Parts: sequence; C-alpha cells; structure tokens
Amino acid sequence: MRLTLCTKRDIFGCLILNWLLPRLAEHDVVVLLSDKTRPNEESVAELAELKLLERDLPLQVIFPLLNQSTGGHEGRLLTFEQLTEHHATPIHTVQQINDGDGFAILQTFKPDLILSARFSLIFKQPAIDLPRHGIYNIHPGELPRYGGLFAPMRALQAGDKKLGCTLHRIDAGIDSGPIHSIAYLEAASERSLFWHVAHLYPLGLANFLEVIALLERGQSVPLTLQNPALREYRSMPGTKDFAAFRAKGGALVKPQDYLDCLEGFGSRQQPPH
Repeated sequence: MRLTLCTKRDIFGCLILNWLLPRLAEHDVVVLLSDKTRPNEESVAELAELKLLERDLPLQVIFPLLNQSTGGHEGRLLTFEQLTEHHATPIHTVQQINDGDGFAILQTFKPDLILSARFSLIFKQPAIDLPRHGIYNIHPGELPRYGGLFAPMRALQAGDKKLGCTLHRIDAGIDSGPIHSIAYLEAASERSLFWHVAHLYPLGLANFLEVIALLERGQSVPLTLQNPALREYRSMPGTKDFAAFRAKGGALVKPQDYLDCLEGFGSRQQPPH
C-alpha cells in the first residue's frame, strides 16, 4: 500500500516515525513534515518554553550532534536524517498541503492512505479527496469533548483518570470526522504534560495499523459519527490557561521526563509503546 505519513518536525514527530516506520517496512511510504510556528509561541512564555524543548533544542543542537555519530543505531531512536537513511524513506518538510509543495508531492506519489499525526496543517479539498482510502488523524484527546489544541493538558486539568487518543477519519471540519477508535492512557499525576503527550500517540498509531490491516483484507473500516452536541473545541492556550493548569498541580515538562526521552536517542531503547 502507498502511504503518506504527515507529522510535525519536532521531537514528538520524530518519536512517531520511530514507532511507525519499522512497522510499515512492507509498504511504500513517503513522509511529510510541517514546521509551522504560530506567532504566540514567541509571546507566551510557556509556549516559548515548549517550542525550545520540543523543536529548537532537538533540531538545532541534539539531532545534528547525533547525525555526526559513526556508531551503529540498532535499538536506538533515530533522528529524521537517520530515519531517512535507515528505512530508505523520503522525508520532506513542506509549507502547504492543500496546494503548493505538499500538494504537489501528494499528486505525484498518489497515496492510497494518509495519516496525519501532529501535523499542524489542516487538510481541505481537494487534498482530502486524493487518497482512495481517505485521511486519518490521530488526535491526542477524547473526541468530541476535547477537540482542538492541547487536549491532554485540558484533560489533566479536569482531573480525568484516563486520557483518550482518538483515531478518526478527516472530513471538511477540524477534529470533527467520524471516529474509528479511542484508546486510553492512565493519567500519571507524578508525570508532566510532555510525558503524557509522548505516550498518547503510540495508542493511536497501533489503531492505525488495524485500519491498514482491514483495508488490506478488503474490509470496510468501522466508523462512528461524532455527536456535535458534545463537541468542545479550544484553540491555543494563553498565559491564564497555563496558570490554571499549574494551579491544579500540572507541570509542562519535568526534567526527568525530558531526559528519559532524550536518552532513547543515545541508548538502546525503544520509543514509548
């Protein structure tokens, strides 16, 4: 099957590809990365901190150093460049998806199926109509309640005992398409938002593999329409939202959670599963 994987050019996007690419060795895969930055990621201190730890530090310092390593990579997490080499998978950074560079790649590659996970770019027609099996999105929150951005933070702040990760088919809306499955992660009060995000995506990735298996057997993918009456959608949080999260005992990133993640790129570990 011809697959296009769309994710973000950050540490979580790299973790997603480390989890998924070894499991898609029998498929023809092209990866598209978005490096979209929103203006308030510089003006809101908490967003700037996350940008530094999730993108700037890995991409500008840590990954370039790792790319210079001449040792073997077996059992280690790989950088984007190492993933390209190890899996012989084209990885492109694109600015647009409904026209321009990203759309041109899709038109040329003609994927049967597209996965979006943390991509940041919103699919619209005619891109939605390109793959014959559609586009599926992994949303790190339980839909329809936690539509929009920073769903894990909102769930932790609400005191949810379990955090959902939804796999749904993309439609013309945002986080509004029919749901295939919702998997759950036990909330860990001693862990940070960063840790929860890292461990939510593999749940949706595993369900995406089930979708591929169904399609390869010629079976239809079961989907359930969302109830719009239960839909809650929120955009990027601001200073007051982060203050409320901290007031509930939440932490954006804890040093050990971050170091544990980085250690996987330098030692023989597997990504979260």
